[in-house]
Amino acid sequence: MLTLKQIVIFLLVNSVLSEKVFQSVPVTVKTYENDTVLLPCYINDSEAKLRVRWYKDNQLLGDSADPNHLLPPRTRMHANYSLQVDLLKAEDTADYTCEVIRPEPWGPIRQTHSIEVQYSPTIKTIPEDGFLEVKKGEYVDIGCDVSGTPAPIVDWRKNGDPMALLEHRSRIRFKAEHRLLAGVYECTANNGVGAPVSAHIRVLIHDAPVVTAERTFVHTAIGLRAALEARIEFAVPPARTAWYRDGRPVQTHDDRIVMMVKDNLHQLIFRSVRLSDLGNYTFRAQNKLGMADIAFKLTGVPNAASFKVDSALNKPTSTSFTLIWEVDSYSTIIEYNLWLRPYFGRTSEVDGITTEPPVNMWRKIVVPGDANDGPIHSARYTVRGLTPSTVYEAIVTSRNRFGWSKQSAVLHFATEPGTGRRPSTADYSEITPLLEEPESDSEPQAHNITQAQVFGRESSSGARETPSLSAILFIVGSLVCFVSYNHNSV
Repeated sequence: MLTLKQIVIFLLVNSVLSEKVFQSVPVTVKTYENDTVLLPCYINDSEAKLRVRWYKDNQLLGDSADPNHLLPPRTRMHANYSLQVDLLKAEDTADYTCEVIRPEPWGPIRQTHSIEVQYSPTIKTIPEDGFLEVKKGEYVDIGCDVSGTPAPIVDWRKNGDPMALLEHRSRIRFKAEHRLLAGVYECTANNGVGAPVSAHIRVLIHDAPVVTAERTFVHTAIGLRAALEARIEFAVPPARTAWYRDGRPVQTHDDRIVMMVKDNLHQLIFRSVRLSDLGNYTFRAQNKLGMADIAFKLTGVPNAASFKVDSALNKPTSTSFTLIWEVDSYSTIIEYNLWLRPYFGRTSEVDGITTEPPVNMWRKIVVPGDANDGPIHSARYTVRGLTPSTVYEAIVTSRNRFGWSKQSAVLHFATEPGTGRRPSTADYSEITPLLEEPESDSEPQAHNITQAQVFGRESSSGARETPSLSAILFIVGSLVCFVSYNHNSV
């Protein structure tokens, strides 16, 4: 049995002899398909006749002493024992070992080279058909099986937008907690060889329907055409749909009232509105996972009025302001209710302008309507007896023979600075000869229209935005500058 000293001496001698046998050095060849590679196995000619074998990984390719062992196609061994591989393919990527068989007492020595055939990436989706359908609450497990040399980097996109993943991975797994997680998932593989390649996986998540409408308050008149429109934004599986009037299915016995469907848009069309058609309607979409309703009102009541802002027409003074508004109504407007109250910017003889909101109630001014049949009605009213250097807010509602409209958005406007004594709080009653305390349940709510811009808008659900703080500060700041300027001028 060899001692440790003998083993060390044997390894050192074997290493020295190996250096004397091999004149080549190990190489790694990175190349492309259809190229040719020559792997060296150069041996010292001073040595005796040697036997050389070539291996691909652990598989024997050829033996210099065995001419009957044929090398694989596209492979040959030269007289100097180097190995040539022609018309490279992806499967030629491997380690190639040149083994020199020496006579006794010396054993074989080896030198290993590598071939790395670089080729553009390929992709196979998981699942293979690129489609996955799950129920809400289940797990989504999708992926892209990629290949290529060098190893491709995988990136993901959802509905065309990049996904912020912490790492490049070929598989994604998540819980289908919301319908918005559904969509088209795209994986892209790129390794710098050739063009990147992509594949798509469409993910469907079963959930209850989602229904929207641009307008739920539909103004019309007797004899006109009107349409209620609802859009199904989502329903998997597909939803059953129906129109209801006061809880009962809408009857379409003749062609005057028809139901139409185009893509995901559902319409209830009245070709000639009758008085009996006015009322409340509901569109319903339902599948096995839930139901969605959206309520409509077909009415002759006017649409909400909109204030018009025009410095040439509003003509503000220190104690008055001209308000202008328009209303859509197919019927004659009988009267308007103009609601008014101070807001921010009341002056103080000691501190100047303050942002403290005054404590006061809305006041109502009744403005007569007109004899115009519409559909557009214009009104103008000059409010007098106002306080100088004060910001006010106004709301207007309209009434025709069918009833009162919804309130308009709020208009914020400011009076100009005045001279002399500022009117007292009691002078506020001079705004109009007719003032009434509004009922608590009908008190107007603040909306978002400033002196210069109309910011607020009504959604299909009737919700409105609250006043913009930046708009209020802009008005107050303007008043400060204006008052300061006039004070310095005096």
